This record gives sequence, C-alpha cells and structure tokens, in this order.
Amino acid sequence: MMQKKLRCSLWLQLMTGKSSEDRYPKLSEEIDLDEKWLPLLDYLSTFGLKESHFIQIYERHMPSLQINVCSARERLEYLQSIGVKHRDIKRILLRQPQILEYTVESNLKSHTAFLIGLGIPNSRIGQIIAAAPSLFSYSVENSLKPTVRYLVEEVGIDEKNIGKVVQLSPQILVQRIDVSWNTRYLFLSRELGASRDSVVKMVTKHPQLLHYSIDDGFIPRINFLRSIGMHNGDILKVLTSLTQVNLLPFVSSLKKLSLCLC
Repeated sequence: MMQKKLRCSLWLQLMTGKSSEDRYPKLSEEIDLDEKWLPLLDYLSTFGLKESHFIQIYERHMPSLQINVCSARERLEYLQSIGVKHRDIKRILLRQPQILEYTVESNLKSHTAFLIGLGIPNSRIGQIIAAAPSLFSYSVENSLKPTVRYLVEEVGIDEKNIGKVVQLSPQILVQRIDVSWNTRYLFLSRELGASRDSVVKMVTKHPQLLHYSIDDGFIPRINFLRSIGMHNGDILKVLTSLTQVNLLPFVSSLKKLSLCLC
C-alpha cells in the first residue's frame, strides 16, 4: 500500500503547472472546471479520454470527476489486473463513470468474487466487466444473486449453465429479467406453440434473445420464414439452433435465395 501511495505521489509531482484554461480550454468553457480535478483529468487522458468525453462524464455523473486521482488510479489498476483491457477503460468510464467511486475492497473485489462463483473463468472476467460495467452498481446480495436465483428457479436454466449464460450475455445480470423472460416466453408460446422446455433451451443456448425486440426482431423474421413455407415447428428449430447473431445473415441468405428462385 505504501508503495502505491509513493508511486502516486511521484506521479502527481510530474503534473504540469499550466492552468485549466490552457490544458482544457473547451472543457473550461463548458463547465465550471475546478483546478483540483486536473490531476484526475490528466490521468484519465492516458486512456484516450478527451475534453468531449469529460463533458459527457460531467453531464452523466459529475461527482466522478471529484475523485482523488490516487484512488481512481488504484481502482482502474485493479480492473486491469483482473483482465480489463486498457483500450476498454474509456468505454467503461463513458458508460459507468461511477466506477471511479467504487472502492476496491468493499465493491470491486466482492463483485469479481461473485462472477467467479458463477463458474466464469478468470480469463473472461475482464470481458464481462467491459460488456456490463453497470453490474458494479448493483448489490451482490440484494440484486445480482436474486437475479441468478430467478434464472434457475423461475426460468428453469440449469444452475451449472449459469456461468455459460452470463458469458454469452453479461447484460442478463442487470436487466429486468422477469419482464423480458415472461414477455418473450408468452410470445413464443402463443405465436409458435413453443413449450416451456424449448424456450428454456433456446435462452440457454443464446440468452441474447432476451434482449431481442419482439416487434422489430422476432415478428419480421417469423413472418418471412412462414412466407417461404416453414411451419411453426421448423421455425422453432431455426430459432433454437441458430444464435441471434447468426440468425440475421441466415434470414438474409434465405431472402436472396428466394429472390433467385422467383
């Protein structure tokens, strides 16, 4: 800990003595820039953040720019130590600037331990965080664990597959899973006669379908597959066997083929 404080102190001494107007002219025009923020802004600039990004952060969550630079450095170095790429830090901060306020011991480590407890390998933790940095704003005990219980007990996903499901779609931990599950299950059962087991299998293989729009995603593709003679059972097989990403080019290919045959 002493070494970290000494390193941060030495780093701060290297800061230039220029005023905020000289170093961040556009930012100074847009907001009431406090000179105390400059060391933090200089540090965050090393991750590729520019004045326009700082304005976005200010508008999204101004207190994040009031964090002591040494504390911010400790937190971002921890994220990098568990696999978050340097290039992803900028995107994470733009989406979830509050992450600068989350302490390593009482927040970051507990959430990391939760992900590992789901069976997610250490090599994938950084990717999960980069994809869904807002998970740090959710309580492990009061939000994240109940979401996992819902997926197991209400949706019916096998507990041993939860880690795999989260790796495929980290956003599943931070969305209203009860609403997204119920609306899509009811739609598929009503529209295609899908059994609960088949929908659970579908979601387990590609949980991205829980984010997939019904009106703009499912319905147009189901209507097209019907237009080329597919029945409900065949359409269910297509939806179950193909991932969300692969479904789009698959349908496009079928459309091109159908045009060629006309």
